[in-house]
Amino acid sequence: MPSYEIRSIPRQDTAVVAVTSPLDGISESMGKAFEKTFHALGATGVAPAGPPFARYFTMEEPFEYEAGVVVASPFAASDEVRPGELGGVEAAVGMHIGPYDTLERTYGAMMAWIKGQGLSVAGPMWEVYLTDPSSEPDPQVWRTAVFIPVA
Repeated sequence: MPSYEIRSIPRQDTAVVAVTSPLDGISESMGKAFEKTFHALGATGVAPAGPPFARYFTMEEPFEYEAGVVVASPFAASDEVRPGELGGVEAAVGMHIGPYDTLERTYGAMMAWIKGQGLSVAGPMWEVYLTDPSSEPDPQVWRTAVFIPVA
C-alpha cells in the first residue's frame, strides 16, 4: 500500500513556461516547455536546482499548466520562459512509480487519503519528474513525486 505524508514545502524560485494542451498533447508540449526552459537557463547562466516539474492549474481538457524547473537563484523572464515560485504550502506528498499514463490512479488514491485525513485540496497540484525517460527506457520504474496542497 502506498504511503503519503503531509509536508511543509518551502517556497522556491522557478523558471517556467505556461502551457495549454489537450490530454493527448501533454507529453509533446511538456517536452518543448522543458527544452525552452533549459535553453533559457543556459543562456542566462542560472542553474537548475532540481528535476523538472509540472504544476496543473486545471485537471481537465484543455489542461492549463506550467512546466519548468526550480532554480538556484531568481530568474528574469526570457522569451516564453518566465520567473515563478513553487511551494510555500502544506502539501500531501506521494510517490508514483510507473508510466505517466497511470498517474491518475495515484491522484485518486491520494485524494481519498487527503479526505480521510479531514483535509481538502488548497491549490494547484504538481509533479516532480525524478526519472529521466531518455536515460531510463522502462516506464514501469519511472518515479514521479506528486504534491497536492492541502488545508
